[in-house]
Amino acid sequence: MIKNLLFTSLISLIVVSCGNDNDVDIKEFDVSVSTEDLEDGRASIDPAINGGRFDLIWKVDDNGAFGYTARFFLSVNSNLDESNDIQFGFANCDAFGSCDHDTRNDEECFFSNDLVMYCGDEDDDTRFDIDEIVDSLPMDAYIIIEACTTFDCDTEAHPVRLL
Repeated sequence: MIKNLLFTSLISLIVVSCGNDNDVDIKEFDVSVSTEDLEDGRASIDPAINGGRFDLIWKVDDNGAFGYTARFFLSVNSNLDESNDIQFGFANCDAFGSCDHDTRNDEECFFSNDLVMYCGDEDDDTRFDIDEIVDSLPMDAYIIIEACTTFDCDTEAHPVRLL
């Protein structure tokens, strides 16, 4: 009897988990800087202005999942290609993570003169060399967010100009 009850509970849990809509949807993604966006909508990221600071602002609908992860990449185009793009930021957005999966989030990031990008506190965070994809400055590029639950991922790109 107990075995049947446990087995039935396990099957019910699997059916409910598989039946849920675990699609993740990026509802908002913006790159905010202290100056106005350029005429073509690109955010101008300049290490000489405000210490190279730019803010990543996003809102994700994880459709009832237990949270998601958000990764941030610098890319030469608007399509994510993990073999060529450079990941420079990460956020765990669940009940115990660094951001909240139910609200709008933002992260302070920085771009330095020595072609390094990082997010968070200057003393604590890993810095990522982006010189592999930066041929010369100024350079038009994209910052891409990838938000993933266990079963689904979504990406969105924002155009930037590195100065």
